[in-house]
Amino acid sequence: MACDITSGFTLGCRDNTGGIKNIYILSGSVTSITGTTGLITELSGSGTFYKFELFRQTGNLTENINVAPENGTVFYEQNATAVFHKLQSSTRNKVRVLAKNPNIKMIVETNNGSEDGVGTFFYLGQQNGVQLTSGTGQSGTSFSDLNGYTLNFVGQEPEPASELSGSNLTGVLAGITIG
Repeated sequence: MACDITSGFTLGCRDNTGGIKNIYILSGSVTSITGTTGLITELSGSGTFYKFELFRQTGNLTENINVAPENGTVFYEQNATAVFHKLQSSTRNKVRVLAKNPNIKMIVETNNGSEDGVGTFFYLGQQNGVQLTSGTGQSGTSFSDLNGYTLNFVGQEPEPASELSGSNLTGVLAGITIG
């Protein structure tokens, strides 16, 4: 049977770190994906993955597993939350374009990764894309409050997000640049 479990899971070392450090959003297209189940070794296409840097401990990635046993269905809801600092026209204009895009291809770089400061990369919206579904822009009240945008990107996929192989994106991307 194809649903048989073939291995277990061990705890390993306590070397995990939460949060995300960057998101990369594609302006272009992905034409092919190479790799094994759950691990992408090459993303081919055209265009640019634009890097959006996040201040530490302000963004996160969650993936909800949605199962309907009575229907025999399962899908994975990918949620990325990102905080963009400063209410300003340049940020506002980026948020406006992101909100209009129905098929965002996104790479999320987590804080959990190698010792050289590069995180682990996950590809969101592989088949159906992610969308900016909600967010807030706020000035804050006190001096220490957020002045900026909190954005929520959501995708619904038939498979969990795949990890990108390697310790940097340039080794995985073919024909797609990083901006």
